[in-house]
Amino acid sequence: MQLGILVVGLGTIGQTWLQDYAERLPANVFVHAAANSKHVWRWPLPEGWQNQREPQVDEGAIVAEIKNLVQQGVATVVLDLTASKQVSRDYLAWIDAGAHIISANKYAGSSNPDYYQTLRERLQNRQRHWLYNTTVGAGLPIQKAIRERLDCFDAITAMEGNFSGSLSWIFQQYRPGDKLSDCLRKAAELGYTEPDPRIDFSGMDVARKLLILARDAGWAFQLSEVELHNLVPPALQQVSLETFWQELEQFDEAFDCWRLKYHPDAKQFCYIGKVEEAPSGNIRAFAQLQPIDMDSPYAHLPPGNANFIIRSRQYQHNPLIIQGPGAGPEVTAAGVQSDILELLKRL
Repeated sequence: MQLGILVVGLGTIGQTWLQDYAERLPANVFVHAAANSKHVWRWPLPEGWQNQREPQVDEGAIVAEIKNLVQQGVATVVLDLTASKQVSRDYLAWIDAGAHIISANKYAGSSNPDYYQTLRERLQNRQRHWLYNTTVGAGLPIQKAIRERLDCFDAITAMEGNFSGSLSWIFQQYRPGDKLSDCLRKAAELGYTEPDPRIDFSGMDVARKLLILARDAGWAFQLSEVELHNLVPPALQQVSLETFWQELEQFDEAFDCWRLKYHPDAKQFCYIGKVEEAPSGNIRAFAQLQPIDMDSPYAHLPPGNANFIIRSRQYQHNPLIIQGPGAGPEVTAAGVQSDILELLKRL
């Protein structure tokens, strides 16, 4: 059996995977093409492809390439290495055309319940696979641990972690008395934040990851039900990105006001997401900045590393703890490669 790969998205993760893994695939696996919003290129890619970063991809062109491979009897997988909501809405067409999907894109896994249910039903009806281990924690085996617990007739009761790599890095640098904006600027210069860092500081990225894990655990709730601590002051939430950078003193003023009001003695902070099932069966999820002390498992993590805690009936008082690099193009690309190898096993 041959497996043909279509790579969608030529940003940092796509480039890293193509450079590090495209020539190191098993003998029966090959890259067929790669795409951005304007082009679908057959492999090998032309000179200058690294400069093509647009995430929106023409659905019809991808579907045509999927059908081309399927008609040749080649199993086909699309790697969605974008961060695009629009691309995630193309999954149904890809599945109908015959493709399996591997995602680093969080939008499908955290989509509205109707689309998510339709997607799951379509996968089942078409007997296609969807793997997305890199949507939470890059390549760390968080979702694998959840599946193993459920396969052993265990039940997840709570999950928490520092889900945002950018916020973790920033608050590993920040100490009271510093300007939070200085840490933010440095993180942006190093490429740790989204181009618009308000995406990180709003908590929405953490909320999406919580929803993905909650659904894997068998819990049903919506993104709007996550209690979010938005660190961006209201005055800067709707302004242009240029104005946001120019008015960062408001960011510092608002954060210092919050810190002095609620946690005046705190020495270190961590932005933590948690989802848990109450004894009543209700699900509560929140994403918020919390003070931590030196005994916290989050206090001594290397910059950029993640700590995830999974509790279940069998692991209630002595929980599963997964630590390691939780963000970055190298570990994410490696996680995508791991999903490809897992798909081969399933096929």
